[in-house]
Amino acid sequence: MEALIELCDLIAQNPDQFAEKLAWICGRCPPPEYLLSGFPRASRSQLNSVLAVARLLSKCPDHSDDRPKSVVLEFLRSIPASFNQSFWPQAFGKDSYALFFVDFLGYVSKATELSSDFATDVAAFMGEIVISAVTNVSGDLGICRAFLSALSQSFPPILPTDADKLVSCLLDHFVSDVPSPGNEVSNTSRSSSSAAASVADDATTAWSKGSMINGESISWKSSVDQLVMNIGFNDGGGGGAARYRQLVAAFEEESVEGLEKQEIAFKLIEHILDKVHINPQLLEQVSNIAKEQLQSMSVFLKIRKRDWSEHGPLLKARINTKLSVFHAAARLKIKSLASLNVEGKSSKRLLQVTLALLIDAAEACLLSVWRKLRICEELFSSLLTGIAQIAVTRGGQLLRILLIRLKPLVLTTCAQADTWASSQGAMFESVLKTTCEIVEFGWSKERSPVDTFVMGLATSIRERNDYEEEDGKERQAVPVVQLNVIRLLADLNVSVKKPEVVDMILPLFIESLEEGDASTPGLLRLRLLDAVSRMASLGFEKSYCETVVLMIRSYLSKLSSIGSAESKTLAPEVTTERVETLPAGFLLIASGLTSAKLRSDYRHRLLSLCSDVGLAAESKSGRSGADFLGPLLPAVAEICSDFVPTVDMEPSLLKLFRNLWFYVALFGLAPPIQKTQAPVKSVSTTLNTVGSMGAITLQAVGGPYMWNSSWASAVQRISQGTPPLVVSSVKWLEDELELNALQNPGSRQGSGNEKAAVAQRTALSTALGGRVDVAAISTISGVKATYLLAVAFLEIIRFSSNGGILNGGLSLAACRSAFSCVFEYLKTPNLMPAVFQCLTALVYCAFETAVLWLEDRITETGNEADIRESTLSAHACFLIRSMSQREEHIRDISVNLLTQLREKFPQILWNSSCLDSLLFPVDSGPPSALVNDPAWIATVRSLYQRIVRDWIIISLSYAPCTSQGLLQEKLCKANTWQRTQSTTDVVSLFSEIRIGTGKNDCWTGTRTANIPAVMAAAAAASGANLKLTEAFNLEVLSTGIVSATVKCNHAGEIGGMRRLYSSLGGLEPGTAPTGFWHWSQPSKRKVGKWIRHHFVKFVPRQLHCFFQIWVQIQNQM
Repeated sequence: MEALIELCDLIAQNPDQFAEKLAWICGRCPPPEYLLSGFPRASRSQLNSVLAVARLLSKCPDHSDDRPKSVVLEFLRSIPASFNQSFWPQAFGKDSYALFFVDFLGYVSKATELSSDFATDVAAFMGEIVISAVTNVSGDLGICRAFLSALSQSFPPILPTDADKLVSCLLDHFVSDVPSPGNEVSNTSRSSSSAAASVADDATTAWSKGSMINGESISWKSSVDQLVMNIGFNDGGGGGAARYRQLVAAFEEESVEGLEKQEIAFKLIEHILDKVHINPQLLEQVSNIAKEQLQSMSVFLKIRKRDWSEHGPLLKARINTKLSVFHAAARLKIKSLASLNVEGKSSKRLLQVTLALLIDAAEACLLSVWRKLRICEELFSSLLTGIAQIAVTRGGQLLRILLIRLKPLVLTTCAQADTWASSQGAMFESVLKTTCEIVEFGWSKERSPVDTFVMGLATSIRERNDYEEEDGKERQAVPVVQLNVIRLLADLNVSVKKPEVVDMILPLFIESLEEGDASTPGLLRLRLLDAVSRMASLGFEKSYCETVVLMIRSYLSKLSSIGSAESKTLAPEVTTERVETLPAGFLLIASGLTSAKLRSDYRHRLLSLCSDVGLAAESKSGRSGADFLGPLLPAVAEICSDFVPTVDMEPSLLKLFRNLWFYVALFGLAPPIQKTQAPVKSVSTTLNTVGSMGAITLQAVGGPYMWNSSWASAVQRISQGTPPLVVSSVKWLEDELELNALQNPGSRQGSGNEKAAVAQRTALSTALGGRVDVAAISTISGVKATYLLAVAFLEIIRFSSNGGILNGGLSLAACRSAFSCVFEYLKTPNLMPAVFQCLTALVYCAFETAVLWLEDRITETGNEADIRESTLSAHACFLIRSMSQREEHIRDISVNLLTQLREKFPQILWNSSCLDSLLFPVDSGPPSALVNDPAWIATVRSLYQRIVRDWIIISLSYAPCTSQGLLQEKLCKANTWQRTQSTTDVVSLFSEIRIGTGKNDCWTGTRTANIPAVMAAAAAASGANLKLTEAFNLEVLSTGIVSATVKCNHAGEIGGMRRLYSSLGGLEPGTAPTGFWHWSQPSKRKVGKWIRHHFVKFVPRQLHCFFQIWVQIQNQM
């Protein structure tokens, strides 16, 4: 069957191309005359073919071939014959033909939606088929039930004239013929639902009347409570109990089979109402039946488990089936309400009664012992959907009454929902969805009752409990309803996204956090902090500012207890707030903000918080610094994820980034940057000594990582958005005042502690891979060593995390290379020799890290390989451009690193971007500030000439043909330059390059260019006509330059000839924009032929050769 389905889907994509296959599938279906015989039997292959053709129609209903439609229609007409077991293959069981009907009717219904003609054909006889299934008594009732059940899921169209007859048939056979177990309850022949409905009707009527009389000041009482009073549990006698037992017995006497028939009938009638109109009196009868079902539901759900005589799976099956009936009845009631054509007061009265009925039923679901069943959750959702539909009818006239009843329902739901689970349950989600829909609708229609409703929910969290401690009694726990109302209001704000709603709720939450019950540690405070952070993440400026200020103040308040005796006796909620709730809130806000202004403000606030936390925790003992700063790092990483570190920024922001990385290095929060683990002493759990802090620093360099892995990942992300830590243009490392201010006076890590300074210098030497000896940097103070260590962590992590690509645009250009940050430190004048040595070593460490990252991905393919090559190209292009820097040591390092990169990854030799970077700086000229420095210009030009010569020779030695083609492309572009001198320099430079198969001093070892056949191919690509000999040495590149120059120089003349020919009517302009022409290949041949016949015979013999050359060039172009 799977292969047949695949073939069917293939035919649906192009039915004309696979007409033969379509005919073959149709031929496998049962013939019409066979289906009309007395006792047809379908084989499994025939049934599969029918399903395949029906599937084809559902995808391609308007195909010109009528055979698929004919096959499906004939089989559909024969459905009554399938109600006998003899129709099906012997191996077919109940599940098999039920699945067949579901698939087949699903395909047919889909096809009728796509084709009106096919829908008309199906509707002509579909009603009769359904009636035959309902009234069938001679066939297999199980097959009929399976067909009707599938029909209740996918209902094809029927004729309007069949609707009344079909609805009446369903009511007569599937609803009214249910045995009446309630004879002892009622004197008339009614079902248990009717009996229970009579009990529930009084409660509903009482509520409806009360709402009409008292208006908004209604004194609400639960419908279930009304039922209890009506049944008589509290009358002091035995009458109520006896009546209750009679109701239970009435429900138990209903057969499961009868309940299943009711469910099918209600679903089918709902489909009928959705497609056609029925008689108003019949519709009212249907509405009343559904009403009785919903009224009896409240009584049914009130019954306790122990009151049922059945137990175990039998009871669960009965409950599930009965709830399915209620579910179908609820949907039918909502559908019938929309179909009734009632106007004026009658309509409003009907809506009020239905609204009371649905809310009572929903409340019964909430309080039922079966509320955890999936079918009960679906029933509850359907009831709330009906409530929401009523809310929007008649322009929202019932909105005020609805909101009065909705508030107790919401509070009841919040009392039932789980408190700290990841999901509060399906019923909570349904209430949330309905509340959001009603609030959004009411906000635009009648805002006053919506404000009252929202404020009523918000003030419910301020209802103080009796928290005063009595003699020996513990404090009362926070009610679950308050916690869940907070969650619901937060979700409501996120869904509605209206600043007015946020401004209505947020002040109450903040007041509770600052002055109310939530001002002390506890579950209520944690839930409120989560709620306010979610509201702040919406990006409304006022609520954002208030919330962020509160959260930052709350986080800083936790620092006061570091190292104190109180910290050992704090409530666990205090730690949860600092470690989980507040950091999660900071991260949520960073993820949700979209405004550039607010993101910039939040970035500054978070970095300032990190500086304050680092300074406060730095003087404390042990691991407190990392414990307090670490949880903030994911939020900082998120808010810096879109920050471009290469743009100009305020010095204050640069200093905040510097402070952050200073403390990251000091507290050992950065991931290890050395592969070889440094030998360190074991770190104690208390870490109260300077020696242990030094061990932490060394372990941070060499690993293993001591903290949460998410913090290490956050540090890596932060590195991609951090600017170079150069905060002033002059003596940025010489001014110790700002650096010393990052540590508290008298701190064990301060500048006055030489032991701490030695530990920091040792860690710095280790971070630089041992390139700088500890003794060589003894003149660097401890605070400067920590700062240099922070720089080393930052710049090396940039390359180890993603290969050294900074935040920025989508393209991986040279400006996004992290070498732009590393080289920035080398531009600082008047550096101490020890500092300069460290920074130079840092550049080489960063380069080695980049090379390792590239080598680790050498086997990658696809998109990962593209990223690797783009990263390599970006670094190479930046190094090429850095060769024109003013500082000689930067030029020397650039050449050194570029040479190493070229040797390790020779593919950059024929990379187009790298060749552009090599050639174009010759033309671009020096910066304006240095235009009057001839010595610098001469030095840079000489350096570029040497590098370009080596680059081209080596690239030709590896890949002569590839390099030859790339050079011709670039030289065509170079010939268009406006700077004649630069063009001449480049051409003359390249014309000196010669390669060959003989002994060559340009490279060592065997290269591709040593192969004579390859050299001949390269020469031929340049336009030369050479014969292979044992050894030759040719100006292949020079020949290529000539070929490229000829192409470029004669482009204008060729274009002129084309325009001349076009003006004579020989060519037709294409569809290109104005100023451009589109020349097809046949047109090129035409113009060549035209030129030979009309010009060559009139020109001297010498020009004939030119035109022959032009024709060859034209063919190559």
